[in-house]
Amino acid sequence: MENTATIRKIYDSLATGWNTWDVRSVTAHVLLPQGLEVNLTFVLPRITAHVRDLAWGSVRRFGEHSVSGDFTDITLNIYDRDVRVRSAAQNDELLLLIEPLTPCSGLWVSVEVSSVWGKDVRIERDTGRILARVAGDVPKKNDGSSLASVREFIIDGLQAEHQPAWDPSRAPHLNYRLDTPVRVRVNSGRDTEEIDARIEEAERTWRASAIDADGDLGEGLAAMRRVLLWNTIYESRGRRVITPVSRNWCTSHSPLGDYVLFCWDTFFAALMLGLIDKRLAYANFFAMLEEATPEGMIPNTGAGSGKSASRSEPQVGAWCAWKLYLQHRERWFVEAIFEPLLAWNRWRERARDYRKNGLIGLGSDPFDNDNPDDRWKNTQAGTRQAAMFESGLDNSPMWDNLVFNEEKHCLEVEYVGGSALLAADCECLEKMARLLGREDEEKELRQRRRRIAAAINESLWHEPSGTYLNRDWQNQFSSRLSPTHLYPLLAGIVPEQRVRTMIREHLLNHERFLGEYMIPMISRDDPAFAEQNYWRGRIWAPTNFLVCEGLRRAGETEAVEIIVRQGLKLFLQNWRENGTVGENYNAMTGEAAEGNTVSDRFYHWGALMVYLAVQQQFDCQVWDDTVRNDPPPDGLSPLRNLPIEITVMENLNRGDLDNED
Repeated sequence: MENTATIRKIYDSLATGWNTWDVRSVTAHVLLPQGLEVNLTFVLPRITAHVRDLAWGSVRRFGEHSVSGDFTDITLNIYDRDVRVRSAAQNDELLLLIEPLTPCSGLWVSVEVSSVWGKDVRIERDTGRILARVAGDVPKKNDGSSLASVREFIIDGLQAEHQPAWDPSRAPHLNYRLDTPVRVRVNSGRDTEEIDARIEEAERTWRASAIDADGDLGEGLAAMRRVLLWNTIYESRGRRVITPVSRNWCTSHSPLGDYVLFCWDTFFAALMLGLIDKRLAYANFFAMLEEATPEGMIPNTGAGSGKSASRSEPQVGAWCAWKLYLQHRERWFVEAIFEPLLAWNRWRERARDYRKNGLIGLGSDPFDNDNPDDRWKNTQAGTRQAAMFESGLDNSPMWDNLVFNEEKHCLEVEYVGGSALLAADCECLEKMARLLGREDEEKELRQRRRRIAAAINESLWHEPSGTYLNRDWQNQFSSRLSPTHLYPLLAGIVPEQRVRTMIREHLLNHERFLGEYMIPMISRDDPAFAEQNYWRGRIWAPTNFLVCEGLRRAGETEAVEIIVRQGLKLFLQNWRENGTVGENYNAMTGEAAEGNTVSDRFYHWGALMVYLAVQQQFDCQVWDDTVRNDPPPDGLSPLRNLPIEITVMENLNRGDLDNED
């Protein structure tokens, strides 16, 4: 999409001040736009060991993190020693309090000062301090020409500096023993008491402004804030502030480069960020749309190393966008995103309706470009696994026995989930078209939605099973059951009797999906369920969210309550025990990131379990364009600091779309 002046302004408004912008380390604080970095390296000289770039393996627990970086709090585990690092920042001033929580005899902290992202920073080492000079604001003379400007930063500590027996630091740095708390200042004259008081004040200020609640919901919201904001970074080439699924994915999966945005993951992150800071929500939405291919496809992956230009992911962008619009009521946002979302919708029908019957499949199209080393085209395009990746359910048992069509580079399947999501996508884009006065596009989308809905109901409903089922190109139904078979509820196309049958026979059936932990990604009576391997039986928050959206639309509030209650319990079990926000969860034990399981321990969409609980009292309903702000149900506390604009819809007809000509 075009990076307009408005979008650029949002990126630039976020990319300012001290924050943990550098993806490589959670203890690196960078001042933007100047590019001055203050990073903490921990050294154990007696065994010549050190940790410079701290990622998940060094984190004991994530504490609070404000949007602007005014306050951060993190507890680290360094060589079996626990260290807490808190910060407060305001304008040029940065304060760091580094506290040993367990005996840290022999452990040192080095405060390294450097420049990042090619910025011009001059650094000098002086006795007990470091002086950094950076390019400052450039004032204009009366004739319009510029004057040179330099800003100075002094970095020092309140305690005596010492030199360890072994010093691995490469940048100018200050060394301190960690047997007592260490206080570091940047451009500050505060003493010990003033530093501690300022840090406590920064935390109070942040907590007083952020969305919150008491009790279980409050704990969940704290985790949601932290997983989103600790994973927010600066992407220097595009000069964008973005929220990858996990810093770990950027740093541990080396082929991806210095950032990674997954398609549906990022749209869900934007949805959650709408409860925290709408600028961050918009920035992530725009960043994902900017990864689009010339054909209009939003790729599965956009990364520092390129993009997966052969395949997409589940079509949830317009649904998330319309929920954000209902919450914040900013028409310009819809104007900015409509064209790229419409292009993606058209691409999906054009490229993935293989049999031209309104039903969507899964594929991966080979492509070429001028880069001979592009891993995305050389190893991941046009393959069976790449087509499976497009589903978002990378190794689902649903794909096990399907034929891969070598000529069309696709799985020979008519996919219930993908078809229903495209119908729902059409509905949301219809609403946007109507809001923007785009009558031709509104009519086009309405016709497409009706065609897909009719095809799903006529071709994919399996009466003997009492549910919708995937069908292969020989018109044979697959008996493998997944929560994606409930996605027609999301699109609002399921007759009432079928709704009751699907819920009774499958969702709330102990042999299928009902259990202490819900909703597993394959039915409990499927042979693959016991594997609990990624999408083979585990629980995933995004699919819980999509199913609950459909159930709410169908008025099945009791089923929603069961899933939400169990999901929040599952989420808090892991958060309290391990500080984990799981990429996915074991459907038998409720654990996340256990053993050698493929499950990142701090993956942002895991917090959708909390977002679902928020929806029990505050929800922007796509299907009828209403905003619910109800008293909390039993067991949940009222929300505080809810960012919402309740106004009259902008000339939007709230009637049933199907009643229109």
